[in-house]
Amino acid sequence: MEMLTWVGFAAFFVASSSVGIRLIALWRRNGGIPELLIGVGVLGIGPVGFGSITVGQLLWVDHDTVGRVVFAVGMFAASVGALSKFVFNTYVYHPNSRFVWGIAATAAVALLLCFVWNGLANGYRNISEMDSFYLVRTGLTVACLLWGSAEALRYWGMMRRRVRIGLGEPVVTNRFLLWGVGAGAAGLGTLVGVIAQWWTSLPPIEIPWVMLNSSIHGMVAAVAMWLAFLPPARYQRYVLDRSRSEPLA
Repeated sequence: MEMLTWVGFAAFFVASSSVGIRLIALWRRNGGIPELLIGVGVLGIGPVGFGSITVGQLLWVDHDTVGRVVFAVGMFAASVGALSKFVFNTYVYHPNSRFVWGIAATAAVALLLCFVWNGLANGYRNISEMDSFYLVRTGLTVACLLWGSAEALRYWGMMRRRVRIGLGEPVVTNRFLLWGVGAGAAGLGTLVGVIAQWWTSLPPIEIPWVMLNSSIHGMVAAVAMWLAFLPPARYQRYVLDRSRSEPLA
């Protein structure tokens, strides 16, 4: 089981790193704000944030100071990643809504306060104590992921109907489905982890089945992200062939 756990984490790390770097490189070429936001979000929450938080917890045992520094870097990266996802969801799906922009601004303030408080309260050392600031930060991370998933799946439904009457692009439409599945898997994996941590009063890394759960959700997210942003030619042909075989609405 331990090997399966680390295989899932490795797949998630490789996929999210590749996708995030590719999107930021694309932003540097064309200046697209969505590419920047989603690239920072993927890297921040995924390999830099989650990866550093996990390594920091492992280092606490024998290297307390180094562990705290690595953990703090992970917390900051995860907070920036979550904020980028909030801004992405607003910028792409609700660009003209002052109310939704207000939600994104509120999330930014809350994430900053949570990061600062974690340092003041315990020096980025203990996340087994489920204080209100920890719950807020984790809740915001879950919220931005599940919100993004719901928005992407909603757009997939609308664009799928356009594809059926010849007015939509099948590969782009499929990308919304994959992004919805990937963000949803990441959000659900995080949610299960925080519920288990609240129930047991133990950090996730000390609960084997939670680590396995996170690994499985991470694997699903990794495959979905890879197919969405780095799709093999064979997969693109499959999507196109499938769209041609579907009956008109």
